[in-house]
Amino acid sequence: MPLFVKDGHDIVECRDCGTAFVAQDPATIDFAALCGEAYDTGGSDAVFADYVGQEAARRAHARRKLWLLRHLPPRLPRAGRLLDVGCAAGFFLAEARVFYEVQGVELSAWSSAYARDRLGLPVVTGTLQQAALPAAHFDIVTLWDVIEHMPDPVPLLAEAARVLEPGGRLLLTTGDWGSAYARARGANWHLMTPPWHPSFFTRRSMALAGRRAGLRLVHCASEGVAGDGRFWRSRPGRMAGRLLDRGDILRMSFTR
Repeated sequence: MPLFVKDGHDIVECRDCGTAFVAQDPATIDFAALCGEAYDTGGSDAVFADYVGQEAARRAHARRKLWLLRHLPPRLPRAGRLLDVGCAAGFFLAEARVFYEVQGVELSAWSSAYARDRLGLPVVTGTLQQAALPAAHFDIVTLWDVIEHMPDPVPLLAEAARVLEPGGRLLLTTGDWGSAYARARGANWHLMTPPWHPSFFTRRSMALAGRRAGLRLVHCASEGVAGDGRFWRSRPGRMAGRLLDRGDILRMSFTR
């Protein structure tokens, strides 16, 4: 079902699961080129202002995230092997290695080199499939704001399930196209940024993709913002949106 045109891209929606996606053939989109140096250093409109320049703030955010994930149910394992897929410049991994044996995979040659050379992290350049990591090896696999870059999430999730230990935990975040705020904003939703984001999932469609990949949903909650205005953009407003389960970002936990 056609929805609208955003930045020259036709956005359509699946009537069954509610996923919205770019109608353009994914084979015509050079995703590696889109995720070059400019993506992380402020040279690309509609994406990061300056991801690398915000290292201190992003590492502080990673520390807070790790504390929450390790202390609030459903809690992460206290130790083990952690794989971060789409790890960018490695800021989350740099904080996670305090607790875990870490590994990263990153499509961007520039970002993966930054993680290796500047932060001393074991990061493979390429896709998760290209990394050819051992099966049933990781206790935790994370995909922070990654799955929306996939035209089809199932192959990536299936490979993540393959490298995940039975009983291990896969965590992901992605925009919630089914949230009231995203629906209200439509083409002006801040995560509606084709072609960087070719897919926009709902809770139902993300849970379905996980099942098709051999994963079982453990937990689902919301993050992000629930509305416009100063309050919803403030920390108390974001906390209220999370408590009310109205934020525009999905946080989902799976196991196999």
